[in-house]
Amino acid sequence: MVAEIKTCSKVSIQEMKNQLTHSELQQIELKKHIHKITFVFPDVPHTISGGLKMVFEYANRLTMRGYEVRIAFDCHEGIHAKRKYIPLFLKRNFLYPLFIMHYPTWFKLNPKVKKILLKDGISDKEIPDSDVVIATAVRTAESVSRLSATKGKKLYFIQGFENWTPDWPTERVETTYRLGMKNIVVAQWLAEKVKNAGADCILIPNGIDFNAFNLDIPIRKRRNHVISMLYHVAPHKGAKYGIEALQQLKDIYPDLEAFLFGATERPAELPTWIQYTHNAQQVQLRKIYNNSSIYLCPSIAESFGLTGAEAMACGAAYVSSDYGGVHEYAEDKKNVLLSPPGDVEGLVEHVSYLFEHPEERIRLAENGNKDVQQLNWERSLDKFEEVLHS
Repeated sequence: MVAEIKTCSKVSIQEMKNQLTHSELQQIELKKHIHKITFVFPDVPHTISGGLKMVFEYANRLTMRGYEVRIAFDCHEGIHAKRKYIPLFLKRNFLYPLFIMHYPTWFKLNPKVKKILLKDGISDKEIPDSDVVIATAVRTAESVSRLSATKGKKLYFIQGFENWTPDWPTERVETTYRLGMKNIVVAQWLAEKVKNAGADCILIPNGIDFNAFNLDIPIRKRRNHVISMLYHVAPHKGAKYGIEALQQLKDIYPDLEAFLFGATERPAELPTWIQYTHNAQQVQLRKIYNNSSIYLCPSIAESFGLTGAEAMACGAAYVSSDYGGVHEYAEDKKNVLLSPPGDVEGLVEHVSYLFEHPEERIRLAENGNKDVQQLNWERSLDKFEEVLHS
């Protein structure tokens, strides 16, 4: 009887192997050779951002699929920056190791993901041997491209056109796309930037975690005059235009409620009637989005606009400036109302229209909630894996 069971077991396994396609068998073979993955970050970024969140999501999800994932933080510049009363040895041996140990405080990183402190920069000495090493920003691209082959195949995860500072003008940013690494972009407009710079790339749209962001309060049952918005100090986020629009709307609708959230402490210039959440966790964001009838985005430039997609998943109607990346998942008048960047009157007009026409607000929100389901994490992760093994 035992012998019969063993025989049946062997036959079943062989049958299963026979049922696998050539492509599936090839992927299984390839996966044996790709196991260790290292993401390289510039410094220890303390503030919340959609780009950082995407890298942490990939790290967690690849870990769940059996990969050994590391995140290496290039802290050389931070350690050697001149700060009064903080000796170099203290930063190298105590302060930055402590940062790495506890970071990120706003995202639940899988404990299996190994965090590495790079005290002396991105180099063969500091980076561990891997099968794949991934640059995550322009500040890491040039150094990662110079690493030896033992550090792994080189990928470049591009989530924005990072010509935001004098150190990184457009020409230098475009040069990083031609370093010979495999370029991955999260938006079609970024793919055009890379191609116009003379390089190739692969488009993998961002995913949304629908377990974290979903409907709790039915769209039709929401209070009408409630708006939420991200506050960010960076000029290209356009917060000043959003606040100005909210102030004008408050004059028109005295019962207006606004819920802002951001990575900085509450800004001094924020009107007292606006509620503010510092470093909102995912549970808090879900509650803010669900209590909102409208989510407002006043950005000037944005590669994707993750908070807008999250708000749509939670049932808020989307009113936004036409910042570029919004077209990756939204369509004007179908599931979003768009106005030119910096156009305060346009934002006010669109919000007022939805306040005055609640059925239109409901239609926009329902379309958005339905359409955003295309941002499926499993699909994005499958494609990311294909690139790892290509």
